[in-house]
Amino acid sequence: MALLEPSVLANTIMAKLYDVLTSGDNVVPPSQDNFFSWCTPGIPMDPEDLRFLSQGLTGIVRKSAADAMQPSAAAASGAAVQPAPLTPDQLNQLMAQDTMRLYMQAENLARLLDFVPDVAAGTNSQFARMSVQNNDGTLSDVYDYTLRMSQVMKVELPPETVAQIDKLNKLLSKTVKAKDIITGEETETQQPSDLVILYHQKQQAYDAAALEYNSHRIDALTATNARAIHDWAINAHIYRDAVNAAMADWQTSGHKTDYEKIAAFFEQIGQRDMALIKQRYLQQMEQALLTSPVSGSDFFFTSLVPGNFATSTGWSKFGFSAGDYQTHSNSSYSWSKSGGRGGATFFGFGGGGSHEEASSHSEYHGTFDSSSVNMTFEIAQVPIARPWFRPAFLTSHYWRFDQNNVAVKGDRLCDGGNPPNGKMPAYPTSAIFVRNLSLQFGESHGFSDFVNNAKSQASSGGGCFAFGPFFVAGSGSHRSGSGDTRRDYGFKFENNTMSIDGMQLIGFKCHVMPKSPDPSPDIPANAWI
Repeated sequence: MALLEPSVLANTIMAKLYDVLTSGDNVVPPSQDNFFSWCTPGIPMDPEDLRFLSQGLTGIVRKSAADAMQPSAAAASGAAVQPAPLTPDQLNQLMAQDTMRLYMQAENLARLLDFVPDVAAGTNSQFARMSVQNNDGTLSDVYDYTLRMSQVMKVELPPETVAQIDKLNKLLSKTVKAKDIITGEETETQQPSDLVILYHQKQQAYDAAALEYNSHRIDALTATNARAIHDWAINAHIYRDAVNAAMADWQTSGHKTDYEKIAAFFEQIGQRDMALIKQRYLQQMEQALLTSPVSGSDFFFTSLVPGNFATSTGWSKFGFSAGDYQTHSNSSYSWSKSGGRGGATFFGFGGGGSHEEASSHSEYHGTFDSSSVNMTFEIAQVPIARPWFRPAFLTSHYWRFDQNNVAVKGDRLCDGGNPPNGKMPAYPTSAIFVRNLSLQFGESHGFSDFVNNAKSQASSGGGCFAFGPFFVAGSGSHRSGSGDTRRDYGFKFENNTMSIDGMQLIGFKCHVMPKSPDPSPDIPANAWI
């Protein structure tokens, strides 16, 4: 029986997860321009918290809300058996209440995803603990600052090119009218177009198929029983066909080629009239600005694509067993405890705080039997869609910070170093969700002690318990301009198996920026405006 520290086990689980997320038989080649930023602990989320992604921002009369209002309506009308039908004013009231909830959901998600990761905080170049760079504000703050404080190369474009730019911009975003629930006035906001939504939906389906392919291949390579090897030998072509079919669907139904041609077009004309492009981007950012009716604060509309991912059945399965521990125990991956955002340690207990902060924490220092470890869950990488954010501008060679302004002339979004530094060394591109987590260690006394400690900590006021990046039990909260929403979450333990139902956000895939700005030396000094 091999005994090991919990932190060692956690590292090996993360090492395999990293392999599954990045490796494969040339299906998803790992990129040095990406890294994974892990939340500690994960953030539990209810699919209801993301209902606005599929419904939009216009409220409806929900049956539960109508049923709750019926008794009061019946009492007011004196009805003895059948409650009185809801009046138009009552129906409008319920729609307004639902609209308010949708705006709160949109604000909460926008603020959750509006951050700049601190790439330099982790010990690993591609897989680090969640750390947020706050010195220069949020992602939208830095992007807005860049657009307003930059100089671009000026070259006049012919009218037909200007018209084509207008046409392509309308293909990437659409203007949606929404009624202000306070003033009743109609306002316009920019949201991703149907083409962009389809592109990201099919991309997510391809990523899920590729993740499934990678998982089965790694299981075969690290197998300690014959089943995984037989499965790969017999079914590998089926898994590969699923990846190829998802790619074909992405290219046809997802308009992959069209979308990427548009992106390439903008990249090509960027050197011809960046002033026009910059003005368009500023307008799109202003159109995506919403004001919360609850907090009164502004936020930029941000979504996850597809909007129904939380209730979808297309999640990939992930498994970790004793054989995986033997394979990944020598991985170079190690966990960083620096600059964490979460309230608990990587493998331990936190108390007295929300996901943003905690007043105290403790770690579990027992040992587990690695020979009987078994962990399973479902996982999904979901692309983040920001209709107001245009990375192509930031990586173009035809802009710089205003050299006539001494306060900004030396600013850098990214210095291109290792690790990179600057106002925006990276930005999140996908959110990583898991659900239906199951953890088993056989008859291990260490695991039983661990579960008892978890129950004790989770039952205490404001306490929470984390296993690596996974939120297991306790009080989970979501912070926004409208305040904190707190819920109590728990786990089930029977037959030496710990089960954590539900969905949680455990991390982000982030794109590392190249050197930016990196203006072309061929641009004349008098061509900057």
